[in-house]
Amino acid sequence: MTARLPIVLERDNVNDETVTLVRWFVGHGERVEFDALLAEVETSKANIEIHAPGAGYLVQEFSEGAEIPVSATVGFIAEQPPSSVPTAAANAPAAPVTPSGNGAVAAAEPKAKAAPSISNGTLSRATSAEFLAATEYKQRFSPLAVRLMESHGVPREAFADKSVVRKQDVLDYLNPPAAATAPVPGAAAVRLAQAKITQPYRQVPLTKRKRSEAVNLCAGMGNAVASSVSVTCFTQGLRRVLETRLGGGNPSAVIVFEVSRLLRKYPALNAAYREGVMLQYEAVNIGFAMDDGRGLKVAVMPNCDERSLQEIVAMLDDLGVAYIEDKLTPAQIANPTFTISDMSGLGVSAFLPLISDNQAAILGVGGEQFAPGSDYGAYTLTLTFDHQLSDGRTAALFLNDLKFRLGRYEGVADGAPQETTCSRCYRTAEELRELNEHLLRSAASGNYLCSLCTSGY
Repeated sequence: MTARLPIVLERDNVNDETVTLVRWFVGHGERVEFDALLAEVETSKANIEIHAPGAGYLVQEFSEGAEIPVSATVGFIAEQPPSSVPTAAANAPAAPVTPSGNGAVAAAEPKAKAAPSISNGTLSRATSAEFLAATEYKQRFSPLAVRLMESHGVPREAFADKSVVRKQDVLDYLNPPAAATAPVPGAAAVRLAQAKITQPYRQVPLTKRKRSEAVNLCAGMGNAVASSVSVTCFTQGLRRVLETRLGGGNPSAVIVFEVSRLLRKYPALNAAYREGVMLQYEAVNIGFAMDDGRGLKVAVMPNCDERSLQEIVAMLDDLGVAYIEDKLTPAQIANPTFTISDMSGLGVSAFLPLISDNQAAILGVGGEQFAPGSDYGAYTLTLTFDHQLSDGRTAALFLNDLKFRLGRYEGVADGAPQETTCSRCYRTAEELRELNEHLLRSAASGNYLCSLCTSGY
């Protein structure tokens, strides 16, 4: 029996159960070298490349366009060229959705397909030492995975079908997921059953990214008791800080900077709801929604409350370039705890943002609106929040605190000597004295931090 190395997906996005095979770069039966680019798959967040785990001949198990379970084997690297035609035909994409007789759109019954067998591809049984040496196959284990395996006595052979083993793989092995239960019909299913289309139409398949976006938003809004509050801010403060500190840069960076600090004061907005319990996140990871017409992505800036304004400006610029070039990595879109959606560049005066899954709130930023004859305008901030974790009063206090902080930038207009302020919240020494607080000089940066910020507020 010919030894074969499995080509498996690295589970970069743990929220996905399936991915879409976009294209093969190498034909069935063609010779490839170690680490050669084989295929590209689309997850709900980004496109990921698949490389050869060794040198040999490619055996394709799925055709382009197929939905592949993340635990499945995409193909194999064999010692000898395959003598048969590609088995990918058996795993071709399911038939498209077709209209039913009464005009309603009915989902086609998916064809049952067995997960591809990897019994011939597991390293512990069928892979010869000669083939391993010839292909330079190296199975990689992360340091955390190794320590976890050693502490629980998990053998390496348990992951023979994986080219890269991470901590989560070991946890999944130690705690196998429970059997999936039958899904409860949601709002989308109800709308599908009730809809009756009585005019001609054509079907336009949605991308996996768009379908995943809908699932994420349905989960976020479906698990939340959503409510919203808005305030109006004048733009003098933002304009002044752009002129004096950012050289005309992105005003969104200032909002991200101030929001990240305020979330320490309002932890119920940096949280998630789970079965009657609030899960307050330890980190403040701000997600920033980006969409130039090629699909919505939420780029994430981790530990935002610990970063300076200049660092946030640089991070936003880097993430924007990566989005435009379609090179956002899974790490750059992972684990947001609070999201900001800025539609000011589209001339939108105000809008209602939707809470994402595993979050408790989202801030929407509207565009600048001018009164006749006015040099400065105003913009609207709208906070959508989960009423299970917070309330309208808290949301209003958060927005007014944010409005106050953004307005304070108006005082940095000219070159006059500036009063000593906290480098995080910009409270002056006089304001802190009224609160019975004080400024502390940071030995590391040379700036000042107030006693409120050092205690987490």
